[in-house]
Amino acid sequence: MNVKSLKNAKNVPVKFQGEDMTAYQLARWLTLMESIEIISKSAERMNIDLSSYGKWVKPLAIQKYVDERTYGMIAEVLVNENVNEADDQCIT
Repeated sequence: MNVKSLKNAKNVPVKFQGEDMTAYQLARWLTLMESIEIISKSAERMNIDLSSYGKWVKPLAIQKYVDERTYGMIAEVLVNENVNEADDQCIT
């Protein structure tokens, strides 16, 4: 996959679990899931039951995390995409 810049990721198609999307879209979804996992692990470590605790949602903090992490996640998506393409080509 030839990507000159991470900013071009909005035009790079990828397939993830049968879904077609761009590398940018996939990175945003994965980063959102990652942020929820971080919140969940932190709550577990502090013995907070999120199902009964309604004050934990901080959408601006989650949005900031997603915005700051997106380009790093794009790089990870593209590296994994390249690895998968190489594996497909190396069938013996």
